[in-house]
Amino acid sequence: MIKSLVIKNYRGIRKCVLEDLKRINVFIGRNNSGKSSILESLYLASAAFYFNDDLHGLGNKLNFLLNRRCPRGYTWNTAKEVLWYMYNTKSPISIELFIDEQKNPLVVDLFEWHEHPMIKYKIGNADHICLIHRLMFNSENRAMVGHISDIVFSKETKFFSDFKLIDNALVQKMDTIEKKLWKDLLKERDDRIIVEILRSGYDIDIEDLTYTTYDGKVFQLAVKLPKTTIRVDDLGDGARHAILLMMIASLSKNTALLIEEPENYQHPSGLAKTLDMLLTLVKRNNIQLFITTHSLEFLRILREESKEKKVNVGIYFLERDSLGDVSVRKLTFDNMTILEKMGFDPRFLDLI
Repeated sequence: MIKSLVIKNYRGIRKCVLEDLKRINVFIGRNNSGKSSILESLYLASAAFYFNDDLHGLGNKLNFLLNRRCPRGYTWNTAKEVLWYMYNTKSPISIELFIDEQKNPLVVDLFEWHEHPMIKYKIGNADHICLIHRLMFNSENRAMVGHISDIVFSKETKFFSDFKLIDNALVQKMDTIEKKLWKDLLKERDDRIIVEILRSGYDIDIEDLTYTTYDGKVFQLAVKLPKTTIRVDDLGDGARHAILLMMIASLSKNTALLIEEPENYQHPSGLAKTLDMLLTLVKRNNIQLFITTHSLEFLRILREESKEKKVNVGIYFLERDSLGDVSVRKLTFDNMTILEKMGFDPRFLDLI
C-alpha cells in the first residue's frame, strides 16, 4: 500500500502532503480543492511503470490526463503545460510515495524539456528515466533499450502498472471495457458478481449475461431476462456504472483503483450493494482505493459496509489556498458522527 504521498506542481496543486493513508482513502472538500488532481497525480505516477492507457481509448496515460477534463485533442507537444501548476514548467511535477514500511520514498518526476514525455523515477539509489518510445536512460543519460519492467522487476512495478482511473466518462465507453475485460472475467467466472449486483442492487430479473450481436457485426454485452435479452447499453446509467466498476475491480489484484464520485447515477440501494461487493473485492484482491466524493450518503453507506467488512478507511478533508497549497484534515467516522449530531455538515469543515 501507499502509506503517504507528496504532490508538487500538478495542475492546481503547488504542494499537498497526505499521510497515514489506509486501505480505503476518501477525499472530500469543496469544488476546486484538489480532490481530482490527487487521483490524476497517482495515475501520472503509474505512467512511469506502464505508459499505455488501456481503458480510455487515448493511447497513453499522459494523453488521457491532458484531455480527461475536456477532450480537445491535446498532445504532449501542443499542450504539456496544462498539467503544471500555473502552467509553469520550470520545475518538474513531482510525486513522492512511501510504499509499505519503506524508509525512503519512491519519487516520480515529470520533465518537460524533451519532445516526448520524459519521466524519471527512483527505486533505492537508482535513477531511471523512461520516454514514450520505451527508451531507457540511466542517471548518466546512457541509453538502454527496453521497457522498465524488462530492466527493473519489483513489487512497485507490478503495483503501479495496474492502476486504473475510473471516472464517469468511462461509462460511455462500455464497448472498450467489454472488449478488454470480458474474456478474462469469464476465466474465473467473476461474471457471477455482475449478475448478483444487477439482481439484488438494481431489481433486474436477470438470469445470466451473454455476449451477442444485434446487427451481425458489433458484439456487445447483454442481459438475459426471463422473456427476452436486452443490451447492457439499455440499462440505466447506475447499473452500467456498477457493471463497469465490478468488471475492473474483479480483475485488479495487488494494485490501486482511483475512483471519482462513485455516487453519481446511483440510488442508495444500488450504491449500497455495489459498495458491499467492492469492499469484498478489495479484501479478496488486495486493492487499495482512492475515492473522491461530494456525498454524505456515500460516506454513511461506506461507514456501515467498512465496519462489516473490517476494512480501514481514512477520510481527508481538503482545502486549497490562493498559493496552491492544499491543507489536509483527517477525519474518522466517529468524528463525522459527532459533527452530524451537532448539526454540522462535515463537507463544510473549512468553516470551523
